Amino acid sequence: LPYPRLVMRVELVHRLILNEPLLPSMAPAERVSDTSVRFVMLSASNGQPQSYLLRVKLPGDAEQLLSKINANIPKAEEP
Repeated sequence: LPYPRLVMRVELVHRLILNEPLLPSMAPAERVSDTSVRFVMLSASNGQPQSYLLRVKLPGDAEQLLSKINANIPKAEEP
C-alpha cells in the first residue's frame, strides 16, 4: 500500500524540489512562524532524516499547509 507523498515545485518554472513519502514514523509538522512550517522526513533516497522549513506568502496558507500535511500522515499500524 503506497503512502501519500509531499510534492512541491518552484512557482512559475515548476521545477521539482520535493517528492517524499509521508510515513507513519514521521512526527507531526509544526508551525514555527506566521508563514513557516517545519517537519522532518526520512529521505527515500538514503533513509536519513531530512529537516524541511517551508515558507509561504500568507499566514492562512501556512495553517492550511500544516493541517494538510498532518492530516495525511498515515497512522502507525497495530502489530
